[in-house]
Amino acid sequence: MNLLILTDSSRLDISSYQALHTAADLLRRGHLVSLMCPADSQLCREAPKYDLAAKELTLRRRMGFFEGPGYDVVHYYDTEPANALLLKRLSASSKVFISRVALGGEAAMQRLKKLEPYVSRFIASCPSVRGDMCAAGIDLARTFVVPPGINPGRWESAMLIKHAMFQKRPFKVGTVSMDPTMAEQEFFLKTAKEVLLELPETNFMVVGAKDERIRDMARDLGISHKVDVLWEREDMPEVMAMLHILVKANTRPGLSMSLIEAQASGVPCIVPRVRGLSDYVAHGRNGILVNPGDVRSYAEAIIGLIRHPELCHSISRSAYDQISLNMSMRVVTNLMCQLYEEAFL
Repeated sequence: MNLLILTDSSRLDISSYQALHTAADLLRRGHLVSLMCPADSQLCREAPKYDLAAKELTLRRRMGFFEGPGYDVVHYYDTEPANALLLKRLSASSKVFISRVALGGEAAMQRLKKLEPYVSRFIASCPSVRGDMCAAGIDLARTFVVPPGINPGRWESAMLIKHAMFQKRPFKVGTVSMDPTMAEQEFFLKTAKEVLLELPETNFMVVGAKDERIRDMARDLGISHKVDVLWEREDMPEVMAMLHILVKANTRPGLSMSLIEAQASGVPCIVPRVRGLSDYVAHGRNGILVNPGDVRSYAEAIIGLIRHPELCHSISRSAYDQISLNMSMRVVTNLMCQLYEEAFL
C-alpha cells in the first residue's frame, strides 16, 4: 500500500509523535510511506532516525499537488485540509483519513463536518474527541477511536525497578509541563508545599519549560530545597525511572504524551478529571483521578499513595498493562492497517 502521512506540527508533540511512529511502523511492515511536515520542524529532524525521508509540507502540497505516483491513502494528523474541493479531488483516487489527536472547539469540528463526504474515516484519539465529532453531526459510523500509541521498549526498564522503589523512602513526586504561563508549575509547587506539611521527607521534581520563574516560585514558597528543576529533557525514560508518582496539573482538555510515557514506565499518575486527559484513566485501577485546580484534592491523593506502597504497585502494574495491551505502537498500527484495508472493501 502506498501511503502519505501529513502533519503541520512544528514540535514533536503528541500529534506529530503519532504521525512519525505510525509512519515508521508502516514502513517496517513493507508499505510505501511518505511523511510530510514543515521543513523546520523537529519531526523533520527526527524522521531520518527511522529511515523515513520527510518531505517539506509546502503550500503547494497543502493544496494537494503531490509529485510522483498516486497514493492509496492520504492521512492527515491534526492538519486540516484547505477545503472540500481539495478533498473531493483527492478522494477520487485516494482514501482520505483525518486523525484528530487534540480536542478542538465547535468551529474546528464543524469544519471537519463539511469534509465528511470525502473522508473514509475520522480517527479520534479518545472517546471525548469522538463525542465532539458526533456532536458536530459527523456520522458515528465514519468515526473510530484509535488511542495514542507509544513504543514501550524504551520505558520497560523503568517499570522493572518500580516494585523495589515503592518500598523505599523518600518518595519523589514529579510533574512534566510546557505551560508557558507557569500556572501548572505554580499549582504543582503549591501542592508540594501542602504535602510537605504532612510528609516533610518527600522530594519533588519539575520537568519541562525552561523558565527561572519556577525556581523563584519554589523559593517564595520556602520549598526550593525539596524541588529539583530539570527543564526540557531528551532522556525521559531515565527521568521516569527516578519518579514514584507523576502529577498532571492541567485544567485544559486534551491528551498528554508525558502521561502515556509515565504509565508505560509503571509510574502511578494523579490526573485531573478533564476531558481527554482522564479518558484512559480508571480511578484506583491505573491511576488516581482528582478535582482539577483543587490543591487539597491533589495533596491527599499524593499522601495516600505514599502511605500505601501496595496501592502504588497495583496501579503501576495496571497502568503498564493498559499501555502494553492497548496502546503500544504495534497495537495502534494494527488497528490503522485494518481501517485502511476496510476502506477499500
